[in-house]
Amino acid sequence: MNWVLTLLAGVAGWQLAARWKLPAPAMLGSMLAVGLTNILFDYAALPMAVKVFAQAISGAFIGMQIGRKDVARMRGLIVPFLLLAVMLTVNTFIVGIAIQKLCGWDWITALLSCVAGGVTDISLIAMEMDADVGTVAMMQTARLVGVLLFFPYWIQFVTRHEPKTAPAMEEKPLDAVHTPLDRLISTRSSRIVFTLLLSIGLGYLGNASGLPAASMVFPMIAVAALNCTTSVCAVPLAIKNIAQLLAGSLVGVSITAATFSSLSSTLVPVGLLLLSYWTVNGLYSGICRRTKLLDLKSAMFASAPGGATDMSLIAADLGADLSQIALIQVLRAAYVVAVMPPLILGFIQWIG
Repeated sequence: MNWVLTLLAGVAGWQLAARWKLPAPAMLGSMLAVGLTNILFDYAALPMAVKVFAQAISGAFIGMQIGRKDVARMRGLIVPFLLLAVMLTVNTFIVGIAIQKLCGWDWITALLSCVAGGVTDISLIAMEMDADVGTVAMMQTARLVGVLLFFPYWIQFVTRHEPKTAPAMEEKPLDAVHTPLDRLISTRSSRIVFTLLLSIGLGYLGNASGLPAASMVFPMIAVAALNCTTSVCAVPLAIKNIAQLLAGSLVGVSITAATFSSLSSTLVPVGLLLLSYWTVNGLYSGICRRTKLLDLKSAMFASAPGGATDMSLIAADLGADLSQIALIQVLRAAYVVAVMPPLILGFIQWIG
């Protein structure tokens, strides 16, 4: 029953946000509605399976945006990603040191609180590294919610005069039969069913693998590969709204009364952290635009430190280049999980 009530609150928030013309209403509306009602009634709950499902569907949607031309230009994303990785790493240590000195937290807690990773991933790493898990989880949750609430409006305002760069998702004609698989899966309904089943299966496989963002990456790669070589994949645009609804509701579940009761002690660190990410976003976007590494809108979404799924879905609503943003966001998620913990431990040993 709690799951049903959570989703109903998410749907209601989506409809209200759409009426008020908020950006990405299915995501932001559901997040706010579920979060607010959860603070009041402490009821919200969604199983982990919903998270995996939402990520898998998001991966499929993103994969459908990737064609042969996109694959050819992915080599050009190496430099933008490396630039972002360096800037986020420097930001983590600068802000982490400032918070440690200001608040007196232990080094691991202060630095992990500033890593631009997933709330769940970084919280699990905090457990393994004997950090203050509650503080890390609070900081990560506040960062995610703050980014999702603030950055879409910020990006929409700054890029209001920029043209839409995302190509419309065009399905190949039903008579474009090139392979045996095309002849086997030849109708629109069969293509939709095939794509969803493949994506969900790979999403759960990715979740079981334990690799960062694999629940989204596995379906994205498979659908992109098929989309470049066959005509068997199809994802209706309505699926994006479902994925946004589920993703927003999942973030809303993490917003509780306890989140706000502990906010007073972390208000200054949270504000400092969000200000630093806003600065990185502006600097990175400016550099990418001047050097023509990325267009302004893609650079701003690629460097927004929200979840890879969340930012990619919002970017799709605001007309950004989804294939570039998704790839950089996924690489960022993998980088912070694989590289940042060893760097933090090395830094602590060096100062120690």
